[in-house]
Amino acid sequence: MEKYKFLQPVDEMERISRTELGERFDEILESCEKNNVGFVITDCGKKDVILCPAHWIDFRFDDDFGYIINCAVRYVFSRNTYMPGLVCDFVRKYMSIFGAKTIDIIIQDIDRDLDFGLDQKELWISLKNDLLKFKESRDNKIE
Repeated sequence: MEKYKFLQPVDEMERISRTELGERFDEILESCEKNNVGFVITDCGKKDVILCPAHWIDFRFDDDFGYIINCAVRYVFSRNTYMPGLVCDFVRKYMSIFGAKTIDIIIQDIDRDLDFGLDQKELWISLKNDLLKFKESRDNKIE
C-alpha cells in the first residue's frame, strides 16, 4: 500500500477554470509533476475533469491487477448467487484495460470449467463470447 500513498483526494485538489488552465498550462503541468498534485478543471455547466500525474494511474496496468481479476473470476465459478453476474459485469466494464494475458486466462478458465458442468452456463458463455469479440477487435486495431 505504501506505493499508493501519494494519491491526493479529489476534495483536496485545487480547482481551476479551463481558461486558467489554458493561460498557465506549462506552469500547471510542471506543478502537477513536480509537486505530485492534481487539479480539478471546472467550469459552470461543464463536467469537471481531473489533471493529475500519469503515475497515479499506472497501477491499472500492473500484472497484479490481472491476477486479481483472474482470481475473482475463478472464485465465482462455483457460486450460484448474484456474484458471478457482478464479476462478469465488472470484467465487461473494464476489459479495455486488461492485458491480453488476463483475457486469455479468463477464456481458458471458462472453457475448462464448462467441461466440468459450470453453473450459470449461459452467463459464462456470454462473457467468453464478449471477450473473444473484444480481443478480435483489439487485435484488428493493432494490425
